[in-house]
Amino acid sequence: MARNGAGPGFTRFMLVIAVGLTVMLVVDHWVVGEDFDWGQAALLCILWPEALAGLLRRQGSRRAAARVDAAAHWSPFPATAVLWTGLLLGWSRGEGTDWVVFAGAMLLPAAGILKLAASLAGRRTRRA
Repeated sequence: MARNGAGPGFTRFMLVIAVGLTVMLVVDHWVVGEDFDWGQAALLCILWPEALAGLLRRQGSRRAAARVDAAAHWSPFPATAVLWTGLLLGWSRGEGTDWVVFAGAMLLPAAGILKLAASLAGRRTRRA
């Protein structure tokens, strides 16, 4: 069961979504030849660790799930780097700004800081 009280059905749903988005990203870019979707890649940076931690927890691998969960606390930061990479590459090609991606690139660092602070606060309450 996931740490937020979600059942195994939600974990399965997250895995199906992560696999589907990954396949779509690969097919769109390398088979169809469309531009790489940086926003979708950033979403996958956040979704995969959460889905894998839920799967490992569901299978009873608590230590492995804890390790993946610890890595998931840092996932907004690589996702931010992916978004900024996409924006900078687009600007270098003379493309306009995708404002949804830009807003995500501005807000994800704050979300990452809040996620890390919540995990540290949770650790302190468990130790006390």
